[in-house]
Amino acid sequence: MGKDASPNIAPIESRTVRNVDPCRTPVSRVELRSAIGRAYRRVTGQAPSSSMLDTLTAQASLETASGSRMYNFNFGGVKGAGPHGQTANCMTHEVIGSHDTVVRQGFRAYASIDEGAEDYVRLLSGRFGGAMSKAQTGDLDGFAHALKTAGYYTASESDYASALHSLSGQPASAATNGLRPAPTTAEALATAGSNYSTADDLSRVLDALSSSALRIAGPAHDDST
Repeated sequence: MGKDASPNIAPIESRTVRNVDPCRTPVSRVELRSAIGRAYRRVTGQAPSSSMLDTLTAQASLETASGSRMYNFNFGGVKGAGPHGQTANCMTHEVIGSHDTVVRQGFRAYASIDEGAEDYVRLLSGRFGGAMSKAQTGDLDGFAHALKTAGYYTASESDYASALHSLSGQPASAATNGLRPAPTTAEALATAGSNYSTADDLSRVLDALSSSALRIAGPAHDDST
């Protein structure tokens, strides 16, 4: 899987792909966590551990600016068509080589927060099981590494892991710090506090980070927001 690859790996099968308008669907972090918990129970038949919920909520928060920049209830900026064939064309940042490039991509679109959360959990459980096993124990560095290895994102692994630590309220580990020869602006921002109090605070961190291959930047007509 290439550096600009994304988890667009679920087969479309025989369903018809239907384009829908990009629609911002802002939710709170509490709503993100609750929806992920409900989805995990439906997908696995088991209750998620607190560590699992903390990890997935942090990751969904990173990908959606704590829910404030969520589009079409897409939790992880997953490309392709949703279970009912819906896709929304948005502008997104791709890190190709060392360059941050803005391109238009089709992203899975959902009718509700629960539909989006369930597809998100199914995708992680099926395609990124190694990452989910790390999430089960709250191993954020292992989670970030497994996602990186599987091609989920193109950002710096240390930046991505640091942001997860900050969003979950956990200090960056020595192992994460050891990945870096020297601190950068992105690293300093990502480790500045245990939580981001506002969407603007998180947006500044996301802008400093090498953008995830899956992060929705917004539809073409909404670039200023």
